[in-house]
Amino acid sequence: MPSSSIPIRPWRRAIIRLPMAADRGRRIAVVVFVFLLLVPPLVTVLPGSPGTMRVAGITLLWWYAAVVGPLAAALGVVLARAVR
Repeated sequence: MPSSSIPIRPWRRAIIRLPMAADRGRRIAVVVFVFLLLVPPLVTVLPGSPGTMRVAGITLLWWYAAVVGPLAAALGVVLARAVR
């Protein structure tokens, strides 16, 4: 049987190339940011309205919008950059 002209490589190639694998951090960041945007509407429709509970005289929803959400977004950006 004649040898074929198609070279057969013994090593496995990655299915996802390196530039696409580098987008993993960006995808994770997008998921985190979408989750951060969905939290306030979900909190407002939960039974018992946990968003109206007060901590230090201010509602939890305000704490989320002014402190927790922006800090989580900044942390998401830092982690997305680190994954690259």
